[in-house]
Amino acid sequence: MMKHEFEALAKREVTDEQFEAIEKLYMSSTLNKQDFVKSIRPMLKTIPEPEKEKNIKKMCIRDRSGFRKTPNGCWFHIRYVELVDIDVKTGKYIIKALEDKDFEKLSNEGCDLHYSTDFDFDYMKCIDTQHREIKLTA
Repeated sequence: MMKHEFEALAKREVTDEQFEAIEKLYMSSTLNKQDFVKSIRPMLKTIPEPEKEKNIKKMCIRDRSGFRKTPNGCWFHIRYVELVDIDVKTGKYIIKALEDKDFEKLSNEGCDLHYSTDFDFDYMKCIDTQHREIKLTA
């Protein structure tokens, strides 16, 4: 059984190391692919899913007056978010808030998290993962 076949049957992704162990189990069993995957489902729930690289983007926000730039006109109001998908029906970006560890990673990579003159999209063209409009708090 190939890794992509296993992932399609199990409806989840595994790392290469995890698949090596699963393949050894499969090769030592007499079950067909579908029955083997059914038999190890309880074990699969205990295996952590592989960490995916987040698609982090800069979202421009507007202040209460509707402007994008700061009062001195030099910097955009920016929030870093994870781009999850694009809603085909509305054409809006589906985004999710970042966790603290994501900001630490960005900071360690040398990103200036406070000021910017560029951005990937405006918050008015975004929705959250529940397909609701983005509501900004002060």
